[in-house]
Order: sequence, then structure tokens, then C-alpha cells
Amino acid sequence: MRDLSAHKKVKMTIECTPDERAYIKMLAAKAHLNLSDLILSYLSKDFPKKFNKETLAAIKELDEGHGTRCISIDDFWEQMGINPDA
Repeated sequence: MRDLSAHKKVKMTIECTPDERAYIKMLAAKAHLNLSDLILSYLSKDFPKKFNKETLAAIKELDEGHGTRCISIDDFWEQMGINPDA
């Protein structure tokens, strides 16, 4: 099975006030982390620690060249038949 942590990273923009940015940077410095690691450390608490059987089966299916792969979130919504702007 492939290492899911090996995916390429993408940039994300967070809109905040200059004061909020300064506060976040101070939190990161206090924790000896960069901004990305600080934010991901908070978010990772909600990441699944283990994949369930259904997810593992889907990953295996894709690794074997079957199933449907989405190349973007817009592609995902389209394949699901969902209009995210509705």
C-alpha cells in the first residue's frame, strides 16, 4: 500500500487581520513551529488515525488501477452529481 503522507503539498490561503496573523505567528514561535506545522498540529487531532475497512478497500482498488480517481475537488463534486454552490 502506498504511503499517503508522500503526497505533494499544496498552498492554502487563510484570510485574517494583521493582528490575528501576528498572534498566530507568536503562537507558532512559542511552540517552535512554523505556521503550517502549527495549523496542521491543531487540525491533525481530527484526522483519522486508522483507515476503516471501506477506506482501505477503496485505496487498494485505486492502487490496482480500478475505481474512479478525482483530480480535483471540483472533479469530485461533479462525479458525485453534487452542485456545491446549490
